[in-house]
Amino acid sequence: MTSHDLRPLKGLPSMGVLNCIVVEDNNKQSALLKEYIAKTPRLNFAGRCDTAGEVFQQVTLSRADIIFWDIRLLDNRVMLRLRESGYYPIVICIADKQEQDKKETDMDVFSYLNRPLSFERFLSTISKIQDYLSATIYIHHARNKPFVFIKSEYKIIKVKFEDILFCEGMKDYTQIYLKGKSDPILTLNNLKSFSFKLPPEEFIRVHRSFIVSLSHIDSIARNEIYIGKKIIPIGDSFKDDFYQVIEWNS
Repeated sequence: MTSHDLRPLKGLPSMGVLNCIVVEDNNKQSALLKEYIAKTPRLNFAGRCDTAGEVFQQVTLSRADIIFWDIRLLDNRVMLRLRESGYYPIVICIADKQEQDKKETDMDVFSYLNRPLSFERFLSTISKIQDYLSATIYIHHARNKPFVFIKSEYKIIKVKFEDILFCEGMKDYTQIYLKGKSDPILTLNNLKSFSFKLPPEEFIRVHRSFIVSLSHIDSIARNEIYIGKKIIPIGDSFKDDFYQVIEWNS
């Protein structure tokens, strides 16, 4: 398998150097993060953004794998634009405890790095990313045959993306419902973590507990999605993004 077989910036970068950008308008905190990145093996500081409006260009230019993003500057529209363009870097949100509790976000935040920033907390967060990457065997995107290997109970199961109808999050687990199968596959990944493994042009999160395959939607009515006999609600905070994608594909 060559490096070209892996989709870039899907939350599953190659196991080489990980390019990092910082979205932070505080010079002191930005400099501190840059220092921590420089001190950590396999991390490369690829640039800084003072506003969310600069993120898309910086990610695409630097092919960033990780974004350290101040919670005050989070913008879900930027992440939607990245997903639609095939980019899905891992987002680490910078926040203190009060900010984290006060500002909920529907963005796929991988983890939070609490202020005041310390190198120990930073290394712990990077360790989580490395554990996540090593736990995922690989995603192979050979032309016309995209699939993922999923650890489920005592098995490693090969699942084609085209067979996934929808995914349902259950706290620390995700149920994956497949075409032609009565029982879902249960995997020890929460919904946000599992979303990193899905092609963003084929799947969309429509609720805190659901991700659906666009190609398997039968109909939409009264803010509900019908896939076979399953009725999936569209969450209020996900409506705008979902209907925008539907409009683009109409």
